[in-house]
Amino acid sequence: LHLLGGTVLLMLVCVQAVAHQQFASQTQPTTLTASQRYWLVGGLALVLLQSALGGWVSTNYAVLACTTFPQCQGSWWPAMDFAQAFELWRPLGMQADGNPIHFEALTAIHYVHRLMAYVVSAVLLVLAWKLRPLAALAVQRKWLLGLLALQVVTGLSNVVLDWPLVAAVLHTGGAAALVVVLT
Repeated sequence: LHLLGGTVLLMLVCVQAVAHQQFASQTQPTTLTASQRYWLVGGLALVLLQSALGGWVSTNYAVLACTTFPQCQGSWWPAMDFAQAFELWRPLGMQADGNPIHFEALTAIHYVHRLMAYVVSAVLLVLAWKLRPLAALAVQRKWLLGLLALQVVTGLSNVVLDWPLVAAVLHTGGAAALVVVLT
């Protein structure tokens, strides 16, 4: 909740900054088609959900549950415990009875974040494609594609390089930057 609250505050500051810039330069917002707006709002919602999942991965130390790519633990569908993985009201890393959560739960947390990354990437690529005709948003479109590439590279490096701190920080910062661009 702390991560999502901070993200919402970042979005609100971004909205204010854009409104101020438009007022100062006396420019109007760019008009989007219904389809472009749909993909933009959907992409932002998915990035927020993916950020929440990433925070869940981090707080449960589940990043190292899958150390191979594209498979996880040598399987396309490893053993996972979704019920325990997404039980929200428990001590972090622990079951309600005080025992550590099972490795299958950590795997589920990690793998759901990874699978959602495929969906988010596809939606953001479609959004970038849909924004092509808008010259006024060319810079934002390039940032969107660049930040998406950064997310893929840093996410993969977290997996295959055993979670280097620099990649983890860049991955979190890249998610925040994506939120700013989409906002």
